[in-house]
Amino acid sequence: MSAAYSPVVVIDANIAIWAILPVLTADVDALEQFVEWRRAGVRLVAPALWLAECVSVVRGCVHAGLISSQEGRLAIDDLFALEVEALPMDEEVCRAAFEWAERLGQARAYDGFYLALAERMGAQMWTADKGLARRAQEMGASWVQVLR
Repeated sequence: MSAAYSPVVVIDANIAIWAILPVLTADVDALEQFVEWRRAGVRLVAPALWLAECVSVVRGCVHAGLISSQEGRLAIDDLFALEVEALPMDEEVCRAAFEWAERLGQARAYDGFYLALAERMGAQMWTADKGLARRAQEMGASWVQVLR
């Protein structure tokens, strides 16, 4: 018996942050996008570094006084409620992330991990970073989508 088909979407950390901390954006309802993905039965995944990136942004917001410590703790609860599967970063993904960062001219490989994972899985990658989406698409990554 085979499992039912479920499309896969790789989620950039910035979309999750917009969903759990709407105080950071007023013009995009990222949480509604998560609701749509759930209704459609989409499997949401991200490289394991996704959790560290998201928690670091939440902590930064608390430190900057944008939200309280209690709100930060609730945001982390909300992060896990998004049910994004954090996938391990193996040697193949690390090498591909390095290559993506090089192609994009980036000093760090963070974005490359998301791109490498999506490419490997044959999945769409969604980001709130319009510049990243544009540059990746210019390099042939038509599967990169930007949240509007």
